[in-house]
Amino acid sequence: MTLTPSIIGDNVQQPGIQAQVYIPDQLIADARNLVSQPIILGAGNLKRGTVLGQQTAVPVTAAAAPGNTGNGTIGSLGVGSAPRTGRYTATATAATTFAVVDPEGASLGNATVGTAFTSTGVGFTITAGGTAFVAGDAFYIDVEDAVGVYIQSVRTASDGSQNPVAILADDADASAGPVTAGAYLAGEFNAAAVIRDASWTLPQVTSAARAYGIFLKSSVSAAPPSNNSAP
Repeated sequence: MTLTPSIIGDNVQQPGIQAQVYIPDQLIADARNLVSQPIILGAGNLKRGTVLGQQTAVPVTAAAAPGNTGNGTIGSLGVGSAPRTGRYTATATAATTFAVVDPEGASLGNATVGTAFTSTGVGFTITAGGTAFVAGDAFYIDVEDAVGVYIQSVRTASDGSQNPVAILADDADASAGPVTAGAYLAGEFNAAAVIRDASWTLPQVTSAARAYGIFLKSSVSAAPPSNNSAP
């Protein structure tokens, strides 16, 4: 929603009285039961009314270091009982052995190609490819500090954000990184005014959100009221 400010100054050539028309966006179905609080929005350029989920699983990603000789892969990623946020590194010391260190450089032991590696930090499996690894080849495993961060709820997600637990209270742009935003954690909202990911149908998100105190009410429209002229 774009707001155009009215200028009231001392210029006698301009009128000193301005008429303002308030046009509600109709997101709120009943303002009596609203619960709001600041949140950390983790990703996306999202609009007011977007259905949000909260990440409860620690995100882990991995990639081969540039210039690797071996063309094997890494997969089956996971975290241990006490993961550290940051980059873990697995560096080949031989064709089938990788030395693993945590983000502080502390050794976590050796990973053997073709065998699942587990530790208190991360877990993974390195699989050999057609070209053997050589000493110095490496994989980077990144553990992100994203638990508790809110993102747009996607029904097929598996990191906790598949649960629709909040409604974004105002436009927020987290495309360049996490930002502080406001969200409604409970209340009654106009189902026609909320913004949901395409993975959700309206009946699905209405049913799922109800368990978290988010009630989506049926409405004819979320369009601005037609009788909005100033008296």
